[in-house]
Amino acid sequence: LDCSGARLVNDSGPALDADSLQVGHGMFLNNGFQAIASSDLAAVRLLSAHIAVLDCDTARLVNDSGPALHADNLRVDHGMYLRGGFQATGSSELGAVRLIGAHLGGQLDCSGARLVNDSGPALHADNLQVDHGMYLRGGFQATGSSELGAVRLIGAHLGMLDCETARLVNDSGPALNADRLRVDQSMFLGNDFQATASGDDVVLHLSDTHIGGVLFVSPNSLEHRTHPHHKLRLDGLTYTGLPQGVTPDQWLALLRHDTVDYAAQPYQHLAAAHRAAGHDREARHVLIAQRQDQIRRHALTGRTTRMWARLTGLLLGYGYKPWRALIALAAVLAAAVVAAVILGGTYGALAQTRTPPTATPVPCTWVEHVGVGLDLGTPLLTTGTRTRCDTTNTTPGHILTITGWTLRLLAWAFATLFIAGFTGAVRKT
Repeated sequence: LDCSGARLVNDSGPALDADSLQVGHGMFLNNGFQAIASSDLAAVRLLSAHIAVLDCDTARLVNDSGPALHADNLRVDHGMYLRGGFQATGSSELGAVRLIGAHLGGQLDCSGARLVNDSGPALHADNLQVDHGMYLRGGFQATGSSELGAVRLIGAHLGMLDCETARLVNDSGPALNADRLRVDQSMFLGNDFQATASGDDVVLHLSDTHIGGVLFVSPNSLEHRTHPHHKLRLDGLTYTGLPQGVTPDQWLALLRHDTVDYAAQPYQHLAAAHRAAGHDREARHVLIAQRQDQIRRHALTGRTTRMWARLTGLLLGYGYKPWRALIALAAVLAAAVVAAVILGGTYGALAQTRTPPTATPVPCTWVEHVGVGLDLGTPLLTTGTRTRCDTTNTTPGHILTITGWTLRLLAWAFATLFIAGFTGAVRKT
């Protein structure tokens, strides 16, 4: 079916109405083809049509009262081409180009296309299936005005998605709404890709999206005109390896500062990707950032739980830096030794235990002072020094005794925290 260069105009209905059309070979709406209509049905209708190849290169579809192209449940055995300056201008909440439930056995190439809708999505393609690649590149532009998204691919299944150099703009909602999207290979949102959103939603919706290959993304490609940090929804996003086109620190900053709500899964997946690459230190860094974000966004309920999280963060790095508790334990031990040396040597808080009660107290040696300090500040272990040198029944002696009890409790606490951090018990709380 060759309509190359044709010009179809209808001011009271579709310019081309071809629902359930079957074309065994190619359908050509190219080489300057124009369809101009004023209809809530569409300028070009291809609902449930079955076509071997659909070529709309350089076509111009205009509708001031509805979609430009309405092709829900379209079946194309091979490729569908909307390239070379293809233009679709619609005015409908249904979308300028609507491909809901369509199935393309080859590729969908929209390189250089321009889709505009002042009342809804520019491209509305929920549950679209493209067996090969979907190309929104080469200066592709999608301008929409809808809470649904400028480009909407919810539940779509694509072989590959390439949006390099694309421009997605929405003055009322997200630029790309692709929750539950499945991409068998890689997804490219870099190389001068730009997405701009407004309103209360985020720029990119990628919740529960699965990418079988690598995710390429540019950290500076996302702009929200209303809320600068409302850029991403990523809970459930999975991909292979580490995101490319963005440094690990930049991606982590996006998770911490540019997602609307706290979600653990994006951090856990990033940490797993680092571990798979042999980057254990970076994986721990990501998991610490996750815990900090959880506390900062008040995702933990209960004051006690938050206090415990902050304490373990300070002393254990949330269980990923248990050596901090050892430093605290060493500080307690040093404090105990200092207290024993000062109070025992200067103020007479320690004396030889073999001295008869009626005799003049014999001061302990400085080595014994250190030994008493070690006994006071070390849980479980003992030097046995206190059998020869112990606290006196004086005010300094009583102060040293009370100080010893306090330091012993702290030593037990830090030792317990170290064990909990080393075994990973703290990470589970």
